[in-house]
Amino acid sequence: MKEIVFEVLNYLLSLDVDIHVKLIYNVTLCNDDIEQCMILLNRLNKHKLIKLEIIHKSLELPKEKKVSLWIKKLKNTFFFTGAGNTGKTSLISALSELCNEKGHTVALIDLTENNKLINYFTNIYSLLGANLQESFIKERIKDNREEVVDVYTCNYKSLINSKEERIFCESIEKISSIYDYVFVNADINTAYMKSEIFYIGEKIFLVHDFMPTKINSAKQILLKFNELGMNTKGNISLIYNKMVKCYFDIGFIEEKIIFKKASNKRLIPLVDLKCETFEIPYSKKTMKAIINHISHKSSIINNVAYSYRRNADYIYKYINNIPYTEIDNIDIVEYAKSFFEGIMKHTYIKNIKKEVCKSRMHVKNFKKIASYLIHSKLL
Repeated sequence: MKEIVFEVLNYLLSLDVDIHVKLIYNVTLCNDDIEQCMILLNRLNKHKLIKLEIIHKSLELPKEKKVSLWIKKLKNTFFFTGAGNTGKTSLISALSELCNEKGHTVALIDLTENNKLINYFTNIYSLLGANLQESFIKERIKDNREEVVDVYTCNYKSLINSKEERIFCESIEKISSIYDYVFVNADINTAYMKSEIFYIGEKIFLVHDFMPTKINSAKQILLKFNELGMNTKGNISLIYNKMVKCYFDIGFIEEKIIFKKASNKRLIPLVDLKCETFEIPYSKKTMKAIINHISHKSSIINNVAYSYRRNADYIYKYINNIPYTEIDNIDIVEYAKSFFEGIMKHTYIKNIKKEVCKSRMHVKNFKKIASYLIHSKLL
């Protein structure tokens, strides 16, 4: 923070421009660097080089805004939001397969403009004007329990007034009573324009990647939820999609503005909303699994990289309030299994296996020839 403030002000002061600084001061976050920044800002303000406004933040969490009486928090409903092309749809699809693998049924509500989830699953239904027949859905789930992932589409723009929002929330409530899990795919516009509906989710996942613009969008959504007075402690989580080469590396200034790295290498958000943070490292194998799923309907969760599946499992445990650790005995066994599977698939190892097979064939042929010659000689 000290480095950013000093460099930015040093640059701006040389331009002879009016500088207005608004600082939200939280005494609980104070350290030596912040104190030095405060000394600098006060000195510049005293000499009228900047105009400084300090807002002292209350130590108490903001009181939750009074929401409409018909909005109820649903225990098995989870929202995924964030900027476009950050991996929300892929993650929801993989997580749905993981839930299926564990014997659970899943309903996906797609509020995005392009309804990308329809590319991942075949059971597609429109939520608008839908007459949800509970008995029919339960019977269908009973017959196909192992493979049930149903997608319900609804564009956020159709929620034009409170009446439409009420009908929508009632539909979600009915769906949540039928399925084990309800995952809602909501883009950034839904978070801005229809933020009240997020109150029905037990947990909200904010998905973003390493692009500076996406990081800024994530910050804006966090501030929007804070402005609404949401009690975000334990309810909002950040999911950070990163390419493998960027994994465990905070290099961008934008990243440093909202994250710091803990001693256990986990990211901690500096926006004080008590968020849990998950990192999902992408790889070529994971991307290939997602593409194959779209084109050939093959499994995502069983073909992604080990690190992606492990983090998806962390999120599953977090959803179900199951304690998890960074590395446990099961992780070590799974990692070892994945590691050796990777080795066996390597081209060099495959070539060795081929050569060994050829050698074994030569030995067998040699034995046959030797046996034939010995037999001939005896005759």
